[in-house]
This record gives sequence, C-alpha cells and structure tokens, in this order.
Amino acid sequence: MEPLAWLASAHHDQLALCDSLEAIADSLPEEINRETCAYAAKMIGPMMRALHAGEEQRVFAWIEQRFADDASVHALLERLKYEHCEDECFAEELTEMLDRLGAADRTVNAETAGYMLRGFFTSVRRHISFEQECLRSMLVRRPGGTPR
Repeated sequence: MEPLAWLASAHHDQLALCDSLEAIADSLPEEINRETCAYAAKMIGPMMRALHAGEEQRVFAWIEQRFADDASVHALLERLKYEHCEDECFAEELTEMLDRLGAADRTVNAETAGYMLRGFFTSVRRHISFEQECLRSMLVRRPGGTPR
C-alpha cells in the first residue's frame, strides 16, 4: 500500500479509537460500559504501537528517503516520533485505568479517569491533524517544493 493510503487508514483507525474513548469518558461516572472499557484496555496499547511502528517504517522512511537533504524534514519527523513515544506511554497508563474500570473497581476516580481519557484522545487527534497538514503535503510534493 502506498504511504498516503496507509497513513489515511492509520488515521482512520486512530480516530475510531478516539471516538470510543470519548464515549467512555462521556459515560462516566454513572453509565460505564464495563465490557467496552475492558476491550479498550486490551486494544489501546498494541494498536498504538503497531500504528506508530507502521507509520515510522512506511511513511517516515519514505519521506526521509525522498527528502534526504532537508534537515527541517528530519527534525519534524523526530518530533513526531517523540510524540508517538509520549502517546504510547500515556496509553500504558490508560490501559491500567481502563482495566480497573472494566473490573468495576470502585477506587477509580471518575473525574480523574475522564480527564485522562480526554487528555489522551485530544492529544492523538491534534497529532493526527498536524500529520495530515504537514506529512500529506510532503507526500504530494517533490523535494524542492514542486508538486508531483
């Protein structure tokens, strides 16, 4: 699959995850779907790691090759890789909290859980928006600024 199509698919999957996490946050504290929480806990970490790895191997590698002499492109990709790492660490924390929600652990503070969920999906959506704006424009232009 070509990089732009792969990126669009990865973004679609991540945005669907964000929608699910937002639904969980909106259900707090009274209408928690324990099954949805347990499922999200199992999916979030592996999904984010797989999508980020694929993005870095397919899309970033392609861009690095295509813009080999552009230091600003390399700096941008390093920033995005760092954000991937931050999102994966945050996903680990969410996994623990979602596991506890799924198990009906009454010690989970609903306000804190909602804050964590909203912080995560807001950050992921912002990251995706930035990638769509920057990376997609790179994928359709030639090095030196000329369109494909």
